[in-house]
Amino acid sequence: MRSIVIPDSWYKSAIWISLAALLSYLFFDLLIFELFLPYRRDALVYPMELLTSLGDSAWYIIGSILLYLLFRRCAPLLSKASLFLLSSVLLSGLLVNIVKVIFGRARPQIYADEHLYGFFWFETDVLYRSFPSGHAATAMGVWLAFALFFPKYRLRLIGLGIAISLSRVVLTQHYLSDVLIGGWIGAVTTLALYGLFYPKESYAKS
Repeated sequence: MRSIVIPDSWYKSAIWISLAALLSYLFFDLLIFELFLPYRRDALVYPMELLTSLGDSAWYIIGSILLYLLFRRCAPLLSKASLFLLSSVLLSGLLVNIVKVIFGRARPQIYADEHLYGFFWFETDVLYRSFPSGHAATAMGVWLAFALFFPKYRLRLIGLGIAISLSRVVLTQHYLSDVLIGGWIGAVTTLALYGLFYPKESYAKS
């Protein structure tokens, strides 16, 4: 079985994203949260709610399973793509949820209600699972996958993934640092699995 090759660029991206998330946690998370907090029930954020729904993993899990079942015999390329997408969503979701439980970060709602901010390690309450963002992991992983399938529209598709991820910040459901790390986990998971599912294409793009 082909093993996952980790390029040096992934290590560098991990360092830069972690640094950006740390700076955001220390200096920007609360500022951005308080900026959007007064508008979270405003009509202007309703489009953001539609956008953020595209980060719900259930859509992609159900859709990819149905595509695989429908086309596994008559369209092997499509069924393979659906398995790739399903694997990306499930694996990134698993990784994100493990990190959530370990770090136990209080969600923005807790800060709004009780002014609690930060990490409460191994806290089991779902209100302490803000970090990292699962929606961001799903959005970046899925839409990066689509970008790999349709390189002509790569920038637009990746841009959509970024927009979906940032909608969580606008809606005050997550802090910016949550989204940065969640999005990175989703993107790296997709790239790693792409190398397993499509080794020739992955090698050609490296």
